[in-house]
Amino acid sequence: MKPVYTTLPVELCRYALINRKSNHLLVFIYLKHITNGHISNDTSLYQEWAIDLRLNKRTINNCINWLIKNKWITVNGKKQSLKIIGYAKLFKKLKFQSLSAVRYEPDNFLDFTDFCCAAVIIYYIQKKRFIDKKRRSGSKMEDSNMNRNSYPKGYSELPISYLAKCLGVSNSTAKNYKKRAEKAGFITIKRQFYTLINNDGEKITRNNYYVHQYHNKKIAGRYRQGRKYLKIVAPDLIQIGFSTMRKHYKLKEKI
Repeated sequence: MKPVYTTLPVELCRYALINRKSNHLLVFIYLKHITNGHISNDTSLYQEWAIDLRLNKRTINNCINWLIKNKWITVNGKKQSLKIIGYAKLFKKLKFQSLSAVRYEPDNFLDFTDFCCAAVIIYYIQKKRFIDKKRRSGSKMEDSNMNRNSYPKGYSELPISYLAKCLGVSNSTAKNYKKRAEKAGFITIKRQFYTLINNDGEKITRNNYYVHQYHNKKIAGRYRQGRKYLKIVAPDLIQIGFSTMRKHYKLKEKI
């Protein structure tokens, strides 16, 4: 099979993840790839599609039915064919707002859900980076409670709680998205621990562990006892494997 290439709206990846429709989106993209937008409504083809996508025939059938029911695919009864709608119509139908998109060009379709996880993570990393940069331009204040170094080149912070809030999912679900994207090689993660310092710039010893836990209950679970000093777990640093782009999805005018 020829390699797929499509510019996929990031919000479509987000939609597929939070609504558990990754396979449905995968089938939709696959059909767009192997056709010019029209294909025979022939259920005997389902087995071939299932082999290509490493899914079973029943899953293909369920996905097609869902795509038809939700009008991502329309049926032409006279011609006995299916029409796969374009991204522009889907963009309008689902009331998407963001113009951010990602280029999807895999060797196979095995890691599609992982790719979607990475796409939304990278989108929110870049969005947060822009917001933080804008805020820093108006303030040069630094956190005096932590001995922070500048981030390694190419890495950015993205707290799990921030990602979960943006997606409207639980922290555990957001963490799972991050694990999948990392395992598939779409992102690289570095763990962060910082040594705490007091107002005099001195490192705080590990003997103060329980005192800090007691007075800072909201972040008590982030404290760690080092060999000599008290440390705190900070959000992971993430290096992205690809970037988003801006894409305008415009409906073609009917003549």
